[in-house]
Amino acid sequence: MKRIYILLLALAAACGCKNHLPEEVLLPMTDISLSVKGEEIMKFEENSCQLGYNNKNHMFRVLNDRLTDWFILDCEATPTSVGQKVIADLEYTTENDVKTVKDLVFSVEQTDEDGLVWLWEKTRSIGVVIKVL
Repeated sequence: MKRIYILLLALAAACGCKNHLPEEVLLPMTDISLSVKGEEIMKFEENSCQLGYNNKNHMFRVLNDRLTDWFILDCEATPTSVGQKVIADLEYTTENDVKTVKDLVFSVEQTDEDGLVWLWEKTRSIGVVIKVL
């Protein structure tokens, strides 16, 4: 019985939730993109995607030209400095669905001189790289 218990624990550990870290998932991203639980959902492609940013409403939009893949990040404030916490709603497409997640608390992990901002939501392991235009 003890062996079965140990085997079940080992199996549960192997199949359990992977703990995603911003250093592994978010910070290696070099362009505008969205990842959820370590899976890249969308990446900006300059030749086939469009960007939108509304500085009054702090809303970022990334969409492909066919309008089949997109994400919208609606923030309470514009993320600008490392360590800043920003509450935001996220809406994005998957292969067969549109997902909406409200009241996410993102942390600004990194910024650069070109206006890129790396945001991380720890609870759901969501990484977003946006651009302040």
